[in-house]
Amino acid sequence: MTEQMKFSVVCSLFSWMQRSKSLGKKRSKFRKFLDTFCNPRDYFTAIRLVLPNLDRERGTYGLKESVLATCLIDALGMSRDSQDALRLLNWRKGGAQTGANAGNFSLVAAEVLQCRQGMASGGLTIKDVNDLLDRLSSSENRAEKTSVLSTLINKTNAQEMKWIIMIILKDLKLGISEKSVFHEFHPDAEDLFNVTCDLKLVCEKLRDRTQRHNRQVCY
Repeated sequence: MTEQMKFSVVCSLFSWMQRSKSLGKKRSKFRKFLDTFCNPRDYFTAIRLVLPNLDRERGTYGLKESVLATCLIDALGMSRDSQDALRLLNWRKGGAQTGANAGNFSLVAAEVLQCRQGMASGGLTIKDVNDLLDRLSSSENRAEKTSVLSTLINKTNAQEMKWIIMIILKDLKLGISEKSVFHEFHPDAEDLFNVTCDLKLVCEKLRDRTQRHNRQVCY
């Protein structure tokens, strides 16, 4: 089942795609990922992590960078005026305090986390990650959100947590468009999404990626 796939596999895909300069290779890699690791009965579990900005099943997190920084500081048990806490809070600013990754919150956070998390993966499956992200989005206050983030930090390494933060911020910076992702999934995926605005429905209706979609059947 797709949901039993290790989240580390998805992180490896993301890292490879981010490093690659060739759109053709990115598309080919994503297609191979779908063919190799995803069960046709459950593409959505994985694709919602690739296209987090199109996932309507999960509510908003209520975590822009400034609030997320505060929650991460509390989840890590750091003093608000510690050097790393200030790096997170001042992530937009350049200079010695923030470092070379100023302006990229996820990378600044990854640097801070790297000193506090082990290198080994915690072994989370993508179902585990999706369940925790569901909890995060449904949390009603900052304390609850901080608790979920603390759980994620304890069960991931810095590389995995970097990608989780990017999923939360709904900006993976993979250098591949939604259009390309849809096309590699199914030739009718973009068209169906444009009509329905429902990523889960698209994944379910087009689970047979060799079969062209009959519009009239769906709508």
